[in-house]
Amino acid sequence: MYNLYFYLVIRVQSNIKAFQLRPLKKKDLLEKLEEYKKELSGLRISKAIGNSAKNSKIRSVRKNIARVLTVYNQRRKMELRKKYKNKKFKPYNLRPKLTKNKRLQLTQKQKSAMSLRTKKKLTNFPKRKYLLVYKE
Repeated sequence: MYNLYFYLVIRVQSNIKAFQLRPLKKKDLLEKLEEYKKELSGLRISKAIGNSAKNSKIRSVRKNIARVLTVYNQRRKMELRKKYKNKKFKPYNLRPKLTKNKRLQLTQKQKSAMSLRTKKKLTNFPKRKYLLVYKE
């Protein structure tokens, strides 16, 4: 039980949280990313040499790189969403995912569109209304 607790404590201390990264500026995020990448390459070199003291740290550094990239990409996507908010067309990656069927469906305006001939026919010959009266 003690070993598990020790492992959890070490693991939590080495990881950076996403909420700590969100207030950072773009430049700082990229610096942090480079720092983690250098650390990871150093750890991989030490693993190849045969120094197994820091092998367990590789996983946490990889996860930290993933966190930094996630925050960076989320921020980039948010900025793009703001930029294209009121534009007529949006890039595919900003459009709603949906299913292929939903994406290819006609819009309501397209569904209700009629040719001129059909419109005239409907206005000139409306549906006749009848009333059935029951007599005994």
